[in-house]
Amino acid sequence: MRRFAFVLPVGSFALAAVFAAACGDDDAGAGTIGAGADGGDAQVDAPAVVTNDDESKQSGKIIRAQTEDEGVEGATVTIAGKTVTTNAAGDYEIVVPRSTPYRMTVAGEGFYKLLEQEWIVKKEALERGSTNLLPTATANLLAGLLPGRDPAKGLVVVKVNPLPPCTTEEGATLAIDPPGDSKLTYFAGSLPSSQQTSVQAGSTFSAAFYNVDVGVPLSIVVQSPQCAQVAFPVEVGDVTYTGALSAEAGEALAYFRVYIQDAPIADAGAD
Repeated sequence: MRRFAFVLPVGSFALAAVFAAACGDDDAGAGTIGAGADGGDAQVDAPAVVTNDDESKQSGKIIRAQTEDEGVEGATVTIAGKTVTTNAAGDYEIVVPRSTPYRMTVAGEGFYKLLEQEWIVKKEALERGSTNLLPTATANLLAGLLPGRDPAKGLVVVKVNPLPPCTTEEGATLAIDPPGDSKLTYFAGSLPSSQQTSVQAGSTFSAAFYNVDVGVPLSIVVQSPQCAQVAFPVEVGDVTYTGALSAEAGEALAYFRVYIQDAPIADAGAD
């Protein structure tokens, strides 16, 4: 699982470390973006209990970005109208819809709200793994690397993931629909860079779209010189991503995965 121009502000090297842990590219179906409290052995206050075939149990851990395993106590995980609060170790359990699309949001005091893309789980239990939350102070430094960032608009961070036989995301370009007044900055390594004009293989994230329209369905289009975009829905590990995504204004970050796989069909008509 992988982690999340102007003159860089003081502390940019620390920023790179933070972003390297901020979001996850979870090919195994585990975690994404976090907060802090001392870890503990306390159990989740209200254990999730599955009562019928229309429900599943999702469990996981909310951790603070830039730490190895520092749990976020008191973070709220919301899914399908239900909200649970993490314990002292950052652990949570929640009953979720089975075989029905849902989105997860995670919020904590002093952190940017995480908006996950929509997915489906079809098994009785899903171990989602660690989900990292990005401290507000760090996120605001990130916003300083996005020229003309409007906090009344949305922020979407995208990761392009190659699936075999595709071997690299290098050189891919991205677009968002509807474009509205959105702006695009690609990542170079762990930080956004105005000098980068396409996706750099191995970067923490592929790109950030900002000043995105909020409260409307969004889609991401990938053009790759090596591979073709995989149409949603995409099954990855124990979840199926539907491709549904929307953004919120203010201190919120939407995280979106797209996948490329088969090589583009060669131009026809050549003798």
